Amino acid sequence: MKVILDDSVVDIGPREAQWITEAADDEGAALDMARRRSKGEPLQYVLGNAHFRKIVLSVGPGVFIPRPETELLVEKALELLPHGGRVVDLGTGSGAIALSIAYERPDADVYATEADTGAYPWAVRNRDELALSAEIIEGDLFEGLPEELKGTFDVVVSNPPYVATSRREILPIDVRDHEPEKALYGGGDGMLVTTRVAQEARSWLKPGGWLALEMSVEQQQDMTTLLAGLDYRNVKIGIDLAEWPRLVVAQVPG
Repeated sequence: MKVILDDSVVDIGPREAQWITEAADDEGAALDMARRRSKGEPLQYVLGNAHFRKIVLSVGPGVFIPRPETELLVEKALELLPHGGRVVDLGTGSGAIALSIAYERPDADVYATEADTGAYPWAVRNRDELALSAEIIEGDLFEGLPEELKGTFDVVVSNPPYVATSRREILPIDVRDHEPEKALYGGGDGMLVTTRVAQEARSWLKPGGWLALEMSVEQQQDMTTLLAGLDYRNVKIGIDLAEWPRLVVAQVPG
């Protein structure tokens, strides 16, 4: 749809045009936002926010945009987290997972880590804007967490980068050309970071604690093999609304 803004014409969809017009301070800002979108910039970056479960997160260049399927991962983590339990979200990005848990379970002791210096400030900003209680640490996976927390987490949750590098060219342009590569690609088979998370989580989870991970639909067998080899128990695959396998949970021995 071609939208006329301030005597200029920009080709975007009607619903997006409405959202942009409502979000813009004036016609000039609306035109600039519409131009950015027409050139392939993600809509959430243009609008400056993304809705995720019950919260709205500030997002922009440098941070991964939270997806609806990750809401199912949060739902599962909340089911596994006991009252007053302790959880850590690895590679938190915008803070979507950790802050959703903090918002919906104020009884929980919530930690999050993020290694990317471009993404980390977004998580801190969102925590402060939402006035939520969560400890956000700049570090790679478990790096930066106090050593005394080893063996005390009820749940370790993560949406790690899991896209195989060979699949880069089939990603949508707005994802491939704009979102941070560190949040997307997990090596040749997409399992590089996932494997590290599963290995390192064993020493940070308490006996009987749970690991909850998002994955690609192609990784179901690799994931179950990995977790069984690391002596996780009760490995269960979760499906998304389209009935594709998109997450896995596994328990350390009690």
